[in-house]
Order: sequence, then structure tokens, then C-alpha cells
Amino acid sequence: MISAGNTKEQILALLKQNGSMTIMELANEINITEMAVRRHIQTLEREKLVRSDVKKQTMGRPSKVYRLAEQGEDYFPKKYKEFSMELLKGLIEAGQEELLKDILQKRKMRLLEKYKNDLKQEELQERLEKLMDIQELDGYMPQMEMENGETHFKELNCPYIDVAKEFPQLCQVEIEFIKEFLGLSSITVETSMSEGHSCCHYIFPSHKS
Repeated sequence: MISAGNTKEQILALLKQNGSMTIMELANEINITEMAVRRHIQTLEREKLVRSDVKKQTMGRPSKVYRLAEQGEDYFPKKYKEFSMELLKGLIEAGQEELLKDILQKRKMRLLEKYKNDLKQEELQERLEKLMDIQELDGYMPQMEMENGETHFKELNCPYIDVAKEFPQLCQVEIEFIKEFLGLSSITVETSMSEGHSCCHYIFPSHKS
């Protein structure tokens, strides 16, 4: 949440309200010096919360303006989780569980299509490394280690944990995606965050079956 007393947060709020602003405009709004604004902006740029653009003028030199970066947008309240939960509950209450399964299956197929070039890799280790990259980018915080000839794959975070707790179908399709991406006929699920464990822990055989 944005609080009025924090200068950096005031800058973020002003950029959210106005789309883009110059250093001078921000200084005038917050009533501090341009040098002070510039220091805060530099910090926000390092934190990847703010980015700069060059705005062309009808007369004179172009001016530099600042706007929220994608991560900066995340500072503001969103209702995505609540909306997703209500939507999925509505499907179940309307007796549309099969439709829900179909939606999740289509999502899995889109992911497999997205990474189809990586599916050309025959070596399991290469696919495991790519899976690590995919899950890292999606916020799962994956870890992988070998033990007794088996691969132990752990996800320390679940971006959809609240939804997964209510709808185990999401976990099942996620497991199917991992299995099909790796080209395995089965994987062992040791623990699941949706069941209250500290991580999702999967065990893969050392070779594709």
C-alpha cells in the first residue's frame, strides 16, 4: 500500500495517477527540491520500479519523463486472486467442473506449445535445466538435487497457493505439465504446499521412461 508520508511512495502514487511526469513536476507536487526527487528516482530505477522515456516537444529539446515500470505497478492493490477464486467457485457451483478441467487442460497445452522447441531436447538433464528456468521465471523458487540416482525437484513457492488449496485440479494439471515436459510416464509427489507442506517436492527417475 502507498502511504502519504513516504517520499518514494508519493512518487509512485503520482506516477500512477498521471502516467508520466518530469523531475520538475514531481518536485512541485511533493514540494521538495529537484535534486531530492532525482535521488529518489535513481533509487526507484535501481529497484526497477520506475523507468524513463524521452518525450518530444513541439518546441525546444525533448524532455525526460518517468513512469511506472511493470514491477512498480505491483505496488498497488490488485484483486486478481479474489476474482479468480470467485470465478472458479462459480463454475463449480454451476455444475461446470468438467469445464474447469477443460480450461486447465487447455492452459497446460498452451504451455507445452510455448516451450515446444525445448521438447526437442532428448536428454532428460537438458529438459530438467530448462524446467528450472521456466519455474524460476514463474516465481516457484525451484531447487534440484540428485540423490540415490533420482532427481529431487522442489518448489519453495507457489504463485497460486490460495487457489490451489481450494482447487486441487490446478495442482494435478501442474504435475501433468511437468511430467509431459520431461517426457516421463510418472513422477512421485512427496509433498505439496496445497496440503500444508513447506514445499512441493517431486521425485523423478534418472531416465525418461
